[in-house]
Order: sequence, then structure tokens, then C-alpha cells
Amino acid sequence: MSEAFLKDFKNVINHQLQEMDSQIQLSIDDISCPIRSELGQNIDLLYMRIMRLALRETYGGKLSASILYQAGKNIALSSFNILEINDLIDYLNRLMIGKTRLVSMEGNKIIFEEDECAVCSGMPNIGEALCSFECGFIAGGLTRIMNMDVLVTETKCWGLGDEVCRFEAELFKKGTIDENGQAVSTVDMIATLASKASMAIELNKELQYKNDIFSKQLEFAQSIQKSIIPDAKEFKAEHFEVFSYLKPFRKVGGDFYDLFNLDNGKFGIAIADMAGHGIDAAMITSMVKLILTHCSKTEGVLENPAKVMEFVEQDINEVLPDNYFSMIYMVLDPIKQSIKYSNAGHPTPILYRKKQNLIQLLKANMPLVGLNKYMPDQESVQNSVLYEPGDQLFLYTDGIPETRNIQGEFFNINRMLDIVRSAEGAPVESVCKEIIKKAKEFRSSLSQDDDICLIGIQL
Repeated sequence: MSEAFLKDFKNVINHQLQEMDSQIQLSIDDISCPIRSELGQNIDLLYMRIMRLALRETYGGKLSASILYQAGKNIALSSFNILEINDLIDYLNRLMIGKTRLVSMEGNKIIFEEDECAVCSGMPNIGEALCSFECGFIAGGLTRIMNMDVLVTETKCWGLGDEVCRFEAELFKKGTIDENGQAVSTVDMIATLASKASMAIELNKELQYKNDIFSKQLEFAQSIQKSIIPDAKEFKAEHFEVFSYLKPFRKVGGDFYDLFNLDNGKFGIAIADMAGHGIDAAMITSMVKLILTHCSKTEGVLENPAKVMEFVEQDINEVLPDNYFSMIYMVLDPIKQSIKYSNAGHPTPILYRKKQNLIQLLKANMPLVGLNKYMPDQESVQNSVLYEPGDQLFLYTDGIPETRNIQGEFFNINRMLDIVRSAEGAPVESVCKEIIKKAKEFRSSLSQDDDICLIGIQL
């Protein structure tokens, strides 16, 4: 391959890159149409505009215009029985591409105008005509009618700052112009594809580099989250048997729990569900862990659920004022056989009473953490219930009841209650595993789409 060829090829690529860089970018907001929302046959207008925008953003304005021009021309040449100019106008209007009218016919020039254009109405002035498909369609239609070569240029367009489209057709003898009319040249096409390939290679390298960094950050975040959430298998509660299951939607997530051995055999447990998934949510769980650690170093706080929630509410509002999440903190007292709890908008804990084979739900008594600043009169509240040995307690996040099947139905809490009730006091670990198993079976082939946390306690 000669140096001259390489030099020329490089110049062509640089020229195409400059053309791509200079074109004004359009967004989804730009392509909304204020005049109407549908094409003929009730085709969604925004969908059509998105397709055109994607073509332009992928191949550049010049190449995409050539593709659309030729597409419109081919369709008019092959798909419609267009015999005269009124047929052409009728087809354009019937397709609701716009309200098209003939302006003039003089010599070898024919001029059309179009109001309420489906393609460009409401678009910003980007210094670029946008209705290439329509130009091609008119060119194809006139070619059939006149049996001549036709070149159509759009001289007015919303993209040029006008509020009407104007198409000027020029007629030539057969064979006078290229069959593609205003189509992009082969050199331009090669340049565009070459530049796209080059840009794709560089982009891939950059994405790979950023992905490697993100993967390392994610692994680090995962290691931190694992270190701050206790493993129930290794945690020993003097009077209670505890089982836990935590599976983030991604490597890290927003579901969190913590366990505490307190004085006189008491047992404290916190469970929370942050909004969202991933690293952002995991960072908030770390913040909650720090707050609970602070509570543990202040005498008597962890034995008072309402006081714990006050600490959490206050610190979250100071450090992360725009974040909201659900949380429960409860204290189990083996001597009084009582459960004291504060529930800030969290899914209802399930208390299974073995002797009666009944279920009691410990409903929320407070708004979500982070909302108290909007309710200055709201105080932290705690409730208390008694239990008997052999009873079971289940805490969970909404990832279980809100599991969906392929029909879009929720697993919901009722299925959980049926499983707990039918187990009739079987070991708490086996009951939890049955809930997890049934939720997976309910989801079937669908992927997990939320963090999942389940804790079972044998009282």
C-alpha cells in the first residue's frame, strides 16, 4: 500500500471526522413534535423520529440523508401506482407525512410546500435540512410520472429555521445525473465507515479501561459490605437461633442488617432497605452501620428502639438529607419474653405463634427514615408485643414479596404467610429456605431484579 494512498485515506478520514464534529447534536427533547403525535395507520411519531435520530447520530447527517433520500426514492418507484402529480400529493397526505401542496410548475422546475411536517415540525434550527426521505419520495414519484431524472432539494425546513418545508424538484433527461441524486459519494461513505471503526476501537479501549477501574471499585465495595454485615452462622445469640439470607441484585446492594448481643441476654436486630441498588445504595448502608456503631458506644441506646431511630434519623438528615429508606430496629428480651420495635415504613415483620398456629404482623409505626424533617411533630415510636418459646419471627425486605413472575404478578406477603403457617413451627432455617425456594420458583426464568434479604429468628 503506497504512502500516497495512506496519506489520501488519512485526509479523507480527517475530513469526515470534521464533518461529524461540526454537526449540531440533537436530543430526544428536540425531536418531540408539538403539532401531532401520529403518522398514518396510527404509527407513533416519536418512534419514527427516534429511528431517524439514531441513523443521524450513528452515520452523520450527510450519509444518513443520502440513505434516507435513496430509500424514499426507491419506495416511490417500486411501491406506489403514481401516475400524476395529484397522486403523489395524495399519497403524501394520506400517509400523514404532512399537508403537502403544489406551489408551482415552471419549465423543468416543480415546487412543493408542506405544513405540519411529521419529520421536522418543532425541531430546533440546526442549519440542516432534515426531510431527506420526503425529498427522495418526491423524486421517485416525479421520475415515474415524468419518465425523467429528478433531483429534489429541500430549501425550507424547521431544521433551517423555517416553519414550513419547501421541496424544489429539477427535471433532467434520463442518464444526466447519478441515480442516487444527492447521495453521498463512495469516498465519503468509506471515510464515514472508517472513522466509525476507528472511533469504535478507541471507545472500546476507553470503555475497557473504565470497566476495569469500576470492577476494582465494585470488588472493594463488596469486600467492605461483607465486612459490615454479620454472618448469622457465626453470630451467637445466647437465647435465640438466627438464620440470615442476603443476596444483592448486583455485587453490592442496598439491603442491610445488623445483629447485637445486649446486656442480660437481650438481642438487638436492625434491618433496612435503601432506595436503589449498587454502589450508591451500598454507601448508605455503610453510613447506617456507622450510626449503629455509634449507638452501641452510647450506654443504653441499643436497648431502646425509639432512641436508635432518633439517632439514625438525625444523622441521615445531617449527612445525607435527600435520602429515604425503610428500617426496623427491635430488641428481644428473653426474660420478659417481649419484642420492642420501631418500624419506619419497612415491610411488616411476621410473628408466628406456634401454639395457636396463628400469625401476627408487626406493622409500621413511623414514616420512612429521612421524612421526619417534613413532619416536625412526628416522634420516634416503639411498640411492644409478648412471645412464647417456640414462636418464630421473620424479617425481610421487599425483594421477596415484590418478586414478579412472567405474568407480572407479585409473590406478595400472602404466599409468605402460607409457607410459614403450613410449616407449623419447623426449624426456622428450613422455613426461610422454603420461602427463598418458592420465590425463585415463582420467578421462574426471570432474573432477580431487586436485593433480597430474609432473617428468621427462633424465639
